[in-house]
Amino acid sequence: MRAEPVATAPSDPLADAHRTATRLATSITDIVITAGPPQWRSLHISTSVTTTTITADAVFTTADNRAFEVELPTEAIELIQVLRLATIALRNYPWWYAAIERDDSAAITYDFGYGEHPFPPERLLPATAYRADLAVYPRERLPVWLAAHLAVDDGWRVGPTLAAARADPAAVATAVRFLAPTTLFARWSVLAAAAVTVGSMWGPRILGSSAVFEASDGGGATLSLLPRGRAVLSGGLWNARELDDAYHSGGAMPRFFTGAPDWLDLSVLNPRALTGEMSFCYWWDGSGWACGQSPDPTTIGPAIPGMWTPRTVVDIVCAVLGPTAVRSAVATLVEAAESGTVTREIGCAAFDIAPDAETDTAWGQLALAGVTR
Repeated sequence: MRAEPVATAPSDPLADAHRTATRLATSITDIVITAGPPQWRSLHISTSVTTTTITADAVFTTADNRAFEVELPTEAIELIQVLRLATIALRNYPWWYAAIERDDSAAITYDFGYGEHPFPPERLLPATAYRADLAVYPRERLPVWLAAHLAVDDGWRVGPTLAAARADPAAVATAVRFLAPTTLFARWSVLAAAAVTVGSMWGPRILGSSAVFEASDGGGATLSLLPRGRAVLSGGLWNARELDDAYHSGGAMPRFFTGAPDWLDLSVLNPRALTGEMSFCYWWDGSGWACGQSPDPTTIGPAIPGMWTPRTVVDIVCAVLGPTAVRSAVATLVEAAESGTVTREIGCAAFDIAPDAETDTAWGQLALAGVTR
């Protein structure tokens, strides 16, 4: 009597890839923890990988919250490369960045980065590494930040672009409407003070005569106040359509500096100007804003702090501070910042709402911005 074949359930490639990823991540951390300190609480491994290059580091956190960085053994690095190839089924192409977490109960989590958002600078590999990887695993379309990274490696520079714009006698800037730089700077400082109060690693900061902002999605901007009442606001949206068109569809790079004055210098621009990721630049000559081929300022919201109205600032600060925030005190702070009359009492009323609040650091941001009495 012939046995009938036993029916088997069809295999799920995604589920198989996740199971394989968990198994390999466990093996990788098994190797690394042999070099860890005693009584470690958690392990974090971050790595960037292409077909030709791999960088990785491992950091242990102990029960008393101390951090210990260890070098990854060769066996663990080899397994990371295996992990990358074994998980291609998740996207039909391999990831470039991975973070692996393990706690002292052996619980494993992992996250793979395919480039939708820019990688941290310390995890960014040379352009040649990505070119080699794309030759093996091509993609129909690159993320804007990576296309810019390759363009800069090909020789694209903002300096000649700025020089050419200044040399064109027919170049005329376009006037745009936006908040005055002093108002922007004052509101920016309040948001920066709120961010440092709660210990946020992201968000706005005041750095002398410059206000900077880094969004968690990869966008950001710099507002530079200059002598004689001048100012420059520049930065980039991580997924700017204009840059996408320029890098992928053969479109021309926007002429950001058409009609730019001679006092607009590379030193006052957001660092994205040097990485091919700048998508807007405006300058204030003391009486009004102007720009070259930059979008209307109302479209750059994700790349700058929310500063459109005093109420916008109050809403954001209260959301950052949490349920203990005193809205009336925050509103008073915003009004005082715009008039440059913030006192210690006003600052403490807004920010001294929790035992661990960094009120001195918050005051430092306000004082650095020049909005204190």
